[in-house]
Formats: sequence, structure tokens, C-alpha cells
Amino acid sequence: MGPSHHGASLSQQYPAPSLPTSMHIRLVSLLPGSDDTIICELITADLDSAPHYEALSYTWGNPLDCRSIYIKTTELGDAKEFQVTSNCFSALRCLRLADRPRILWINAVSIDQHNFPERNHQVTLMSQIYSGAVEVISYLGESEDNCDLAIEFIIELDNPDLETTTSLSYPKSEPLLLALRRFFSRPWFSRVWVIQEAILSHRATVYCGDKVFPWSAVKSFHQWNAGQKWLGRLPFVVTSSRESLTKSRPGKTMLKALIETRYCAATDPRDKVYGLLPLLQAFDQELKITPQYGDSAAKVYTDCAAALMTQERFELVLCAVQGGL
Repeated sequence: MGPSHHGASLSQQYPAPSLPTSMHIRLVSLLPGSDDTIICELITADLDSAPHYEALSYTWGNPLDCRSIYIKTTELGDAKEFQVTSNCFSALRCLRLADRPRILWINAVSIDQHNFPERNHQVTLMSQIYSGAVEVISYLGESEDNCDLAIEFIIELDNPDLETTTSLSYPKSEPLLLALRRFFSRPWFSRVWVIQEAILSHRATVYCGDKVFPWSAVKSFHQWNAGQKWLGRLPFVVTSSRESLTKSRPGKTMLKALIETRYCAATDPRDKVYGLLPLLQAFDQELKITPQYGDSAAKVYTDCAAALMTQERFELVLCAVQGGL
């Protein structure tokens, strides 16, 4: 059983050699199993000719609450112990198949997080990684707060053959409303990285507890809620779209995204900026910002503001200062 290391650090030696070229990525072959021992094999692949893979979208969770998995590589042979956050461990256990490997791309495992040059460059490939995945898996965590009720209603709304929404009938409506509010308050919806992960996907599926349903059902709920106004403001990842983000020039797109996501969370504060860059790349827009994880968050924010001021009116950028990133 993979031990839990409460208070442990994720500062550890990465169990794989450096990537051979700037277009290579690492895929995670999640080996079959049924117990708490998670074993993976790292596969180095050229992004342009990589085997079919699914990309994982999840929240890292508490970086001090870790579990051990075991990683094999061709170079190392024997499996080496490697720590991931408990939320990542839960996602792997949920997604593992019983009879065959599952090929995934997982940022915490596929990227050497302590190799800043690699991390800088891999972020520039994010738009290709997520748009190139056969499916993006959004893992929301274990079932809690009566979220099954909310999910059942969201799935029900997405059924085109359904003429009436029976879940709205009294006395179920009040518990349902509370369940929906709690569902959209789950940490995944507030993370900055999930925005590009959801928008860039060609096909996305949501996993929450033992429920599995298409991301399109969440978007359908957004359209329904816009008319019914059951809930107030939904998370930006739910309300945003490719179309809404591509109407503007690069500076305005980035400024709008920064404003809309200013209250979104990021484990690394620099990702408040870097987590949005793949959207611009995917839409053939360029803002002269490149990831530099060796820089402080203050420098990243200053450089971003300076880049925005070359494309947007000075006062528009200054107006966005209130509330902060």
C-alpha cells in the first residue's frame, strides 16, 4: 500500500533522464492493478508522433500531503518510489484499469518540476499537449456534499430527449440548489490551469467520485442557468469559450483573462500568468512573455504588465490593478 507522507516535501530527484529534443514529452503508462500500489512507466515520445493519450486535468491539492507511487523507465529498469500529492494519487487510482495500461499525460509526473529550463519549455507546449490528447479527463475528486444529486441533474439537463426536468419538482429543489452550489465550489473549478485544459480539449470527460459524464453537460447547464438564473455567477472555466477569447487582440484577450481569473487559485503564484499563456498560443496570438520559473512572482507580474502596456492603453492596465492578481 502506498504510504501517506503528511508533511513530506515534493522536493525529490526526478526518476528519468532529460528529454532528448524540444518537441519531446513524457507520457505516463498507468499499469493495471486493483490495490493501493500504483505503478507507472514513463514513455518518452515526440509530440508530433506520440501514441494516443489522455491528458489529466486536476488540482494538485496540499503539496505537503503526499502518497508514494512507483515509476519505471527504460533507463532505470526497477521501479523507483516517487511522491505525488494525495489528490494526484486518488486520480490515478480512480483512472487505473484492471486489465490494461492507460496512457496519460500528467503534469506533476510528466514534467521534472525542479528542472526550470524543462518546465519553462514544457509550458510552451501545453496548448499542443491538451489539444492533441484524444480526451481530457477532468478529475474533480471524491464524492462529497451531496454532489451526486447535482451531477444527476446536470446529466439530466444534457439529455436532448428529456422534455421536463423532474429533478426540479418539490421537495427536491432546495437540496438540489445547495448541491449545485457546492458542486461548482469544488476546488477544481477555481484553479487557473484548468481553464486552458478545458477550452483546448477536443473531447473532455468529468470524473467525480464514481460519476463519469461529458464536459458538454456542464456547458449545457451553463446555458440552462443563463435563462433560469438558479445560480449566480458560475466559474470562469464554465462560462468561457474559444469564441469569447478569440474575438479580441492578444493584449486584450490576456488582460480580460487575467481580470476574470484574478480570484482563481494556483499552487505556484507565477502560474496566475503562465497558466493563461497556452490559450494565446492556441489562438495564434502572441504576447511577448515566455515562462521563466527562475523569476520571482513579482517580476513575472511586472513583466506581464509591461508586455500588456505595449498592446493596450496604459490606463486600462492600471485599472485592472485593483483587487490584484
